[in-house]
Amino acid sequence: MNNLDPLRFSRLRLFGKSAAHYQANAGGETAAMRKGTALHAYLLGQKDRIVVYEGGKRDERSKAWQEFKAEHADKDILIPSEASVAQAMRDSIERHPRALELLEGQQEQTIEWDLGGRRCKGTPDVARQFTDRIRLVELKSSRTAQPDLLKWHARKLAYHSQVDWYANGLGLTMSYPRLPVEEVFIIAVESAPPYPVTVLRVCESMREAGRKQWRAWFEQLRVCEATGQYPEYVQCDVDWEDEDRDVELDWEDDEAA
Repeated sequence: MNNLDPLRFSRLRLFGKSAAHYQANAGGETAAMRKGTALHAYLLGQKDRIVVYEGGKRDERSKAWQEFKAEHADKDILIPSEASVAQAMRDSIERHPRALELLEGQQEQTIEWDLGGRRCKGTPDVARQFTDRIRLVELKSSRTAQPDLLKWHARKLAYHSQVDWYANGLGLTMSYPRLPVEEVFIIAVESAPPYPVTVLRVCESMREAGRKQWRAWFEQLRVCEATGQYPEYVQCDVDWEDEDRDVELDWEDDEAA
């Protein structure tokens, strides 16, 4: 299995849907994801990778869009409205002293490590080494930064699993002798005015829950890679009965955050 591409969390997370979604690498770019990417570039020192398309909407039928996309194939392309929101989110974070303090450190450095013979890869947003510990910080744009809703949404999107995945890699690669990743934070900025910022400290109980989740997905992946079988949601009949309870369904795009 060493000839496989290194495993990133963005792929592993698709096991939260099904193994078939993982195999298909099912996940497309959304406007919110583009704004989040731009926010990272603006704040973490890679602004030159962003270009703005002034020719209107992204229209695959438009020759101007096709030419611009080809000319900037190595860039992240925004339209003016997306760039404006990304800049506003950046301004909001820069007005937040605690957020700025936490963004100090080694930014967006890709790491690789071995997990049970499987190559893994990740790019933590910020990692800072102290004399006795490592601090990990992730930067997120979110539809909400209201603390209670943010915690619910962050769990739904497996942010606790993502940060523990990175912590696992950092603990194996960042320092020698090895130092523990003892501090983990998520900086969330709301993607609509007034662009409020919330800093979440990811406590050990949430990291442990995230660890259990990504390890379960990882074990499923190893079985799928060994057998060559990537099943869909279920492989048996599903009974549909009247149940005496209300089930809340969220039909919005999970990737919008």
